[in-house]
Amino acid sequence: MKSFFIKFFIIFISLTCLSYSSEKIVYLDVDFILANSEKGKKILSNLEKKNKENIKILQSKEKILKDEETQIIKQKNIISEVSYKEKVDQLKSKIDTFKKDKNELVKNFKQLREQEINNFIKIVDKILGEYVKKNGIDLVLNKKDILMGKNEYNITKEILDLVNKSNK
Repeated sequence: MKSFFIKFFIIFISLTCLSYSSEKIVYLDVDFILANSEKGKKILSNLEKKNKENIKILQSKEKILKDEETQIIKQKNIISEVSYKEKVDQLKSKIDTFKKDKNELVKNFKQLREQEINNFIKIVDKILGEYVKKNGIDLVLNKKDILMGKNEYNITKEILDLVNKSNK
């Protein structure tokens, strides 16, 4: 009887140690899809153009203010102190306005960037949802959060192909 329990216990332990996971877990590089899909490239290109336009606008305004500052400095000894102080105050006011405009441009650009990327992510999310249902996947992780994994669990290229096909 005692040997029966020992044999039963050994068999029970060995069977429980051989359990295998049936969940299908994969990972995806969302940044790669954004940078390499047709729509993602278009979004990034448009954002870069908008950023360059903003930089040009700010640089031209800054150059005008610097030129005005240089002009005021040159006139310091020629004009009266009251007139000089008035021009300096006007310049300070223009600089404050410039800073506000710059902050507003930066804020608007960040909002635009966030909105465009969120819209793209929604498209990818929809495609990914369909892919997950079709392939019986239980969990999708972002590649940034994975230290190491087998390449066979990487579905980035498949999703990239689906994203590119959905844009046509």
